[in-house]
Amino acid sequence: MDAQTDRSPLHVSHTDHDDGWTLAVDLESLQVSDNYVTVEVIGTEAIIAVDAPHLQTEFDIDLPSAGAIPTLRNGVLTLEHRN
Repeated sequence: MDAQTDRSPLHVSHTDHDDGWTLAVDLESLQVSDNYVTVEVIGTEAIIAVDAPHLQTEFDIDLPSAGAIPTLRNGVLTLEHRN
């Protein structure tokens, strides 16, 4: 499933697995280094904050369930949950 929510202009891909789910968020369109991005997961929401010299913004992504683990690498944020 690909989704672009009203809450976020980012490309979000959601995949369900037998043992959980994965969300991948493409941050490349923001044109910022991973060093300028902070991700915090609170319950069923991921808050993505960007504090770069040319861009300061925040995005909220709804998650299918609580307990996601975020990983940010090369402009791709992965949020994974395993049952």
